[in-house]
Amino acid sequence: MAQTGQITGSVDSQHTGGVTACALDYYGKRLATASADHSVHVFDVFDGQQRPAGDLKSHEGPVWKVTWAHPRFGNLLASCSYDMRVIIWKESQPSQWQIAYVNQEHTASVNDVEFSPCEYGLRLASASSDGQISVLTYGVHDAQWRRAPFPAHANGASSVSWAPAAPGSTTMRLVSGGNDARVIIWKCENESWSQDTLLWHSDCHTDWVRAVAWRPSGNSLIASGSWDKSVCIWGQEMENQPWRLVCKLPVPGKVESLAWSVTGSTLAVTTEDNETFLYREATNGGFEQVATVSEVGIVDANPAPVSPKITAFGAPAEIAPQAPPAAAPPANAEFQQQQQNVLDSFGL
Repeated sequence: MAQTGQITGSVDSQHTGGVTACALDYYGKRLATASADHSVHVFDVFDGQQRPAGDLKSHEGPVWKVTWAHPRFGNLLASCSYDMRVIIWKESQPSQWQIAYVNQEHTASVNDVEFSPCEYGLRLASASSDGQISVLTYGVHDAQWRRAPFPAHANGASSVSWAPAAPGSTTMRLVSGGNDARVIIWKCENESWSQDTLLWHSDCHTDWVRAVAWRPSGNSLIASGSWDKSVCIWGQEMENQPWRLVCKLPVPGKVESLAWSVTGSTLAVTTEDNETFLYREATNGGFEQVATVSEVGIVDANPAPVSPKITAFGAPAEIAPQAPPAAAPPANAEFQQQQQNVLDSFGL
């Protein structure tokens, strides 16, 4: 029999508009919230308590996403908005935040932002309704941000996610989702971004792809969620091997966001109805729903594996031809030097 659990804690966001996104920092002790009221709030959270730690107001439209940089770069937070801007914030003194950088080169709403793994240095990817993905890179020697944009989705890009850094590999990869119902992997070699793989299968998405999430650990898995009320799980057994549709999960509502647990063992799927469904990888290669989370609490599900519509690592996904390489941005400082100097050289 399914069991019901209670919500053991909550945070009063103190926003005057709806909360659109939230993000915990690396240590799970700070929470940033984004809102339709054009602001970002930061809280210290500990022992079930909350303490305001920042009220960030510079956007001129609803703020869609927030993301934290790795702590080795200091207390940095990025936000994106309907106002077509990406803002990077720096905490100069405890609970005192200043704008470190503003980019306003997108020509439509910026829908998603995410900092890269720290192994790649200080980089930030953004996805916009103008159809572009852009990567901002911070140069240590000259203390400047450089932007590398490339066309991604003709009808608008809605989400972006970084691949975890692979040991011994210098190739950076991103995955993006768009309003064209496509999920695309991009790679960067010698600071030039190009299309690597179009994830496609005859049973893949048929509506806007609102969220993508690259699993942070283990073998390569990507989750994509769509307004067609489904989540596709894509897998790659080894680097340079074909990507395959592992399974397709039916979801009760339009998917709005996805998030893997830190260990990559659990996938959270949130729908437009503010319900969250938790899935865990099953022994048969599919995924099983283990719980449902809503405002009333957590309901455990009987472990009943969702049968994949194809077997795990079955028929390969079709691979699209590579797109012409994007123009190479100016070269970035080496990562080791960035580790040593970024905090000191980040002038305000």
